[in-house]
Amino acid sequence: MHLSGYAWAMNSKQTFQYVSTPEALENACHVLKQSKVLFVDTEFHREKTYYPEFALLQIGTYEVCYIIDPIALQDLKPVWDVMLNPDVLKVFHAARQDLEIILQHAGALPLPLFDTQIAAALLGYGQQVGFGNLVQRLAKKLLAKGESFSDWLHRPLTEQQLKYAADDVIYLVPVYQALKEELQAKKRYAWLDEEQGILTSISTYQIEPHEMFWRVKGNNKLKPKQLAILRELTAWREKQAQKKDIPRRRLISDEALIELAKRDQLDIDVMGRMRGLNAGVIRRFGQTWLDLWNKGRACPEEDHPKFATRKHNTPGSDLRLELLDTLVRLKAEESSISSTILSNKSDLAALASWGYKPQTDAPDVPCLHGWRYELVGEDLLHLLRGELCLRIEPSTGLPVIDRKKDTSV
Repeated sequence: MHLSGYAWAMNSKQTFQYVSTPEALENACHVLKQSKVLFVDTEFHREKTYYPEFALLQIGTYEVCYIIDPIALQDLKPVWDVMLNPDVLKVFHAARQDLEIILQHAGALPLPLFDTQIAAALLGYGQQVGFGNLVQRLAKKLLAKGESFSDWLHRPLTEQQLKYAADDVIYLVPVYQALKEELQAKKRYAWLDEEQGILTSISTYQIEPHEMFWRVKGNNKLKPKQLAILRELTAWREKQAQKKDIPRRRLISDEALIELAKRDQLDIDVMGRMRGLNAGVIRRFGQTWLDLWNKGRACPEEDHPKFATRKHNTPGSDLRLELLDTLVRLKAEESSISSTILSNKSDLAALASWGYKPQTDAPDVPCLHGWRYELVGEDLLHLLRGELCLRIEPSTGLPVIDRKKDTSV
């Protein structure tokens, strides 16, 4: 039986070891192989590169934490072999960027995994809750923040840096234990696998350059033909940033991409009068951008990118939306979970506009699938069908849900 929460924090004798030689790595991996649960974190920098600069790998068991130095060690295969063992659970907090690094260096994702940030969201601790916040609430420990902006690539690392890095793994133990027990007690553990589906899919980490224009800030102000131009320019930027391993903005900013795409006419002189494009950059890439701009403009209309058409409100949809939103908030309060995790307003608006028309399919929104359907989606459909009502309970003055008997969807 492992201690959890405050008891663990008070009684833990967990230590950390710095690993910078092949011999030390071999010894660490021998210990790690014995554990069925590993606690993992990384330190990295990304300010000057496209790909994250891998600086540290912290990996531990219930008893010991190893701080593995990927700069000193050229071959990390022994530890990747341990982490890719499908019989071992890997615990992270906010794992997305850690997984990107591991996939890049190990060639696969360390499955199965448990993301404490996602688990916490499913238990009502808030979306994207910080690790320090969870440690303080679940382990009654206030983590030091002094090394938050450390240069993790600089060597040698200080004792304070090492302790800071180790704490991010050491205190994953009580956080994981507490969240796991709460998920099991509330019968929500199965929800975690569903919520981690995107995180654990290889496709999540595969960049398609010709789809990156959807991420460019301000693209929603462009017309379809302009989006076609933006698509070509953004794909070029993505490929160049990958090739040169530099941040995208070092090549050209989002703002400049949008301005190029919006132009009705473009040549090198026009570029020279645009803000955000200096003469040197135009000399290097101006003709390339002009060729891409022309290619985008020549794109056939049927191949223009288009945003999903917004559904127009139907009679009564605004009132239906208010009722649906109230139901979601009541279910969220009843289940001690954030209402925004259950459903966002745009999905509810789509349902409200649909208004339950048996001759048409319901909108394909997340709240009508999986655990969300069981928790709130079925009731949303009952409400739209008139088989459920919201009323004020006179004795408390609070809204409550009344269900008709023998309803089915």
